[in-house]
Amino acid sequence: MTVTNLFLKRKHGAALQAVTTMACDRRGIADALACAPFRQALIASRSVMAECGLQPGDLRENIAVNFDQLYELPSGIVVQIGQALLRLTFHCEPCKNILRLVEHDRILHRRGVFGSFLNCGRISIGDDFVVTEQRLEPIPYAVNERIRWFLKKKQGPAAAIDLAHTIGLPASYARAMPRLLDKLMLGKRSAGTDVLD
Repeated sequence: MTVTNLFLKRKHGAALQAVTTMACDRRGIADALACAPFRQALIASRSVMAECGLQPGDLRENIAVNFDQLYELPSGIVVQIGQALLRLTFHCEPCKNILRLVEHDRILHRRGVFGSFLNCGRISIGDDFVVTEQRLEPIPYAVNERIRWFLKKKQGPAAAIDLAHTIGLPASYARAMPRLLDKLMLGKRSAGTDVLD
């Protein structure tokens, strides 16, 4: 279980830059595009790429690993890659660019797993990928559940764009956030419970 490829994303939509090592800290990957807190690194499995006829970098991942069980790991588990500790957060949704390369049903829940860095460190090609015993709170995958989870923890109001960014949703969700929140609140009210229960 080792790192086979590393890529930096310098800006949205630009080509990935293959590197042999990368530095990271609690803010994300150094010299790369800033990402939402729960989406700092995208880790993908080489075996799934091969199965889908894809090459490293096709899934826009930061880290490619030889680990077949990657997508079976639960949210909240901590992995060590080189010197870096990452909390796995949730699976990456296949976007329209990925769906040009592979069918939705073949890549759903297998495009990659997002992670948040817990320390400063370096990751290099050839480093071991180790599943640690450390477990942190899981983050829900379903958007409605993730919003509910986040709002239970949040102190004070948040703008729709900030909420979308913080819980790792694309910026396009900001427009839909008021409707999603209304649905959550209406569903809870009709059930006679508090929206944050």
